[in-house]
Amino acid sequence: MRDKIMVQITILSNDNYGPWTHSLGNDREHKVQMYQCSLYETLQNLFSVRGGLVFSNRFDEFFAISDGISYSDHLDIKTKIQTLFPFEISMAISNSSLPLMANKQAHAAKMAVNCPDTISAAVDANAKNDGIHLIHLDIEGITEMKKTTSPYDVTMMVQATHQIISHYCYENMLLGFFVGGDNFVIVSDKNPQIHSKLIAAKIFKHLHINVNCGIGEEQTGRIAIAMATKNLDMIRHVRKHNESFPRILDSNTSLEGLLGIHA
Repeated sequence: MRDKIMVQITILSNDNYGPWTHSLGNDREHKVQMYQCSLYETLQNLFSVRGGLVFSNRFDEFFAISDGISYSDHLDIKTKIQTLFPFEISMAISNSSLPLMANKQAHAAKMAVNCPDTISAAVDANAKNDGIHLIHLDIEGITEMKKTTSPYDVTMMVQATHQIISHYCYENMLLGFFVGGDNFVIVSDKNPQIHSKLIAAKIFKHLHINVNCGIGEEQTGRIAIAMATKNLDMIRHVRKHNESFPRILDSNTSLEGLLGIHA
C-alpha cells in the first residue's frame, strides 16, 4: 500500500550570488544584509498568501512548505522575484512523508538539471496530503533568564538548543529551523507528539532547560503553524497560573481535569 505524502518542500537558492556580491565592491556587507532581509520578506509574503510558509536557511537560501502551491504558482513567484532583485533564483520542489527526504529529493532534482535559474521538481502528483505536522517550540522562562544573563550568553544557550534540535531532526528525517528569539519550528512526520517529548528530554538532559511545544496539523503550512502557535500560546498563558499544565499540546489534547484552565 502506497504511503501518503505529507509535505511538499521547495528549496529556493540565489544563483550566481557570490559573483553578484563581489560586484558590489568591498563596502558591500551592509547592502548584502539588506538584500537578504528584503528577499526573505518578499518570499514569505508571496508564499504565505498562497498558504505556504518560508524559513531562512543560511540567509541566502530558503525552504518553503509549499503544499497546495502549483508549478504555475511557483513560476509566478519566481517571475515576480526576478523583477525585484538583481540576481537569479532557482527552485527545487519535492514531496515525501519524511521532510528531510523531500529536501534530499529536491536537491537531487536540481543537480540533475544542473542549470541555474530554473524550476526543477521530483513530485508525486498523485500523492495525497494527509496533513502537515509542525511543532512550534520555545524555551520556557527566557524572559526571566534575560534579567540575570547577558544577551550573548542567552544567544549561546539558544544556539546550543538549536544544535540539539538540528541533530535530532537530521537523525529522524525531519527538518528544524530557528525562527528568531527563542523560537524554533520543526517540520515533523506523523508523530509530532513523540518527537516533541524526545526533543524536550534531550534539551533538558544537556542544557537543564525546559521547552514548550505547540503542535499544529493542517493541509497548508500557514494554517499548520497558526494552529501550532495557538497551542504554544495556550501553554504560555496557562502555565503562568498552573505549572502542572503540559508543556506539549496539540489540538487533540483533552484539557478536562486540568486545573486553572480558562477559556
